[in-house]
Amino acid sequence: MSREARILLLCDDRPVRANTVRDHIDALVRFSRHQVRPFNPLSMRRSLALELGDFDAVVIHYSVDLSDSLHVSPHFRDRLRRFRGLKVEFLQDDYRWVDRTTAAARDAGIGVLFTIAPEPAAGLLYDERLPGVRRVLTLTGYVPDNLMGLPVKPLAERTLDVGYRARALPFWFGRLSQEKVWVGQRFAELAPRYGLRCDIAWHEHDRIYGQQWIDFMSSCRATLGCGSGASIADFDGSAERAVQGYLRDHPAASYEEVHDAVLRPYEGKVVVDVVSPRVFEAAALGTAMIMFPGDYSGVVSPGEHYIVLEKDFSNMDEVVEKLRDDRLLSAMTARTHHDVIESRRWSYQAFVSEFDQVVDEEVGAPRGRMPAVRYRLARAERAMRVPPLSVRAVRAAHATWRRVFRRDRSMSFTIDYESQVEKGLLALRIAAVDRDLRLLLWLGRRAGAPLDRVLREVLELSLLRRAAAGELPAQSFRLHAGFDAATKALSFVSVPVDVGAPPKDNHAQAALDVLRAGELSSIDWDHRAMGGLIHLDRPAMEVGIGFQGLESFTVLAGIGRATPAALARALGPALSISKTDRVTDSVG
Repeated sequence: MSREARILLLCDDRPVRANTVRDHIDALVRFSRHQVRPFNPLSMRRSLALELGDFDAVVIHYSVDLSDSLHVSPHFRDRLRRFRGLKVEFLQDDYRWVDRTTAAARDAGIGVLFTIAPEPAAGLLYDERLPGVRRVLTLTGYVPDNLMGLPVKPLAERTLDVGYRARALPFWFGRLSQEKVWVGQRFAELAPRYGLRCDIAWHEHDRIYGQQWIDFMSSCRATLGCGSGASIADFDGSAERAVQGYLRDHPAASYEEVHDAVLRPYEGKVVVDVVSPRVFEAAALGTAMIMFPGDYSGVVSPGEHYIVLEKDFSNMDEVVEKLRDDRLLSAMTARTHHDVIESRRWSYQAFVSEFDQVVDEEVGAPRGRMPAVRYRLARAERAMRVPPLSVRAVRAAHATWRRVFRRDRSMSFTIDYESQVEKGLLALRIAAVDRDLRLLLWLGRRAGAPLDRVLREVLELSLLRRAAAGELPAQSFRLHAGFDAATKALSFVSVPVDVGAPPKDNHAQAALDVLRAGELSSIDWDHRAMGGLIHLDRPAMEVGIGFQGLESFTVLAGIGRATPAALARALGPALSISKTDRVTDSVG
């Protein structure tokens, strides 16, 4: 096909989405030789102006879940079902809720699927569930333009031998998903034997973003890595439910324990092992990679582009020897930069060129130029039906004020942004009647922490204290406080009441002493055993704890190091040090 096709891209292109998501969407719009028009269907029940018949193809981006009615309403799904042009879907988490995802794709009549799953995994996932659908292998990300021309810092100016960040992933993704943390943990254990300068972490509060991440990676001679993906395909959500059920009864269980108890039947049957976008970042910044052996989607090769680290760490001596060899490291990073970055083989332009080729092959005779007026009307209609965040914030603040302060339970919130405003105002109300929490709020803002982050931690601290006192509505769990004297880390774990009393912790006083000395390193609350949610009745709402039930109080920990007395007064009740210090909220 030589003429331009008209393509409607259904995507969540809000500015709040992660950079990798927006880069992917922007690349399709900017680099395609076809007319790609983005449209966000989220929170929009219907559109009177949008006419799918004006387009040759409709693409469902992975930022939109076709099976979720909050993402794609029944009205949109019905119109998509009746659309006779090419229908394309991009998937990323191919291994989650496979049955639900493929059922939605069948119902919509998807003709082309861009999947990250290589063979044989793709066949196991889709041969029977999406028969006749063309599959195109794609990656989770490509080399963004902003990394193409960055200067590479010389090895002599790099202050760290190895730097690495990882995030703990749910157990139900399988053993492969846990390797991201395991490689960091084991390397950090062995590094002191070799005198290596390392900055390796895997906790949420240690995450680094934006320019700070680029600066961090540029300060490292090498970084760690492993495959990205999952070694369990959860077709119907049963693996996730099994893990959650086991953790409710055994909240401190390790991965190996959970694996032996419930995951063994699922493990390894479908493995999606692909390259991580971190590989492109390291290659662009001239940072060497020390990684477990793997295919890495054919992007990099062992010995040529990365130093192989055996999974049992049996070749650690050899790895360290290569890490200290400036000539070897310089040659390897230069070769990797040339093959991965300068070649532009893995650029977004190359990805979109492949996308265009698929469209050329699948779309029949194009319909000619699309009615631009109708598309603009559809965009304007969305602006009227789903106002921008600033407008929704004002509306949400007014509605939340009525609900929280006037205790109006009849109001419901369907937009997540409104619920965040509701929680923020609830935190302000709690701080208004609690002097200790009010001081933390002021200290957090004075330290430059974002307001939404401070409000979230203040709200969750108030819930933590109430949980410690057993004062939450219909509370079905108890709180167990633990303290690691070696790392000076304080942790709280929510334990179901029917599990039995947690072991007596005799370190509360030691924790408070370290806290008062301003030496507390971290504060965590693990509420995953209870589903990650706290249910309140006044006002009626749910509060999600941290990320998937795990909160790291990074702002409060920082306050504790700078102004320890303030945090000690506020946190003391949760440690059950002194009942006279306990503050009972008048909310809920």
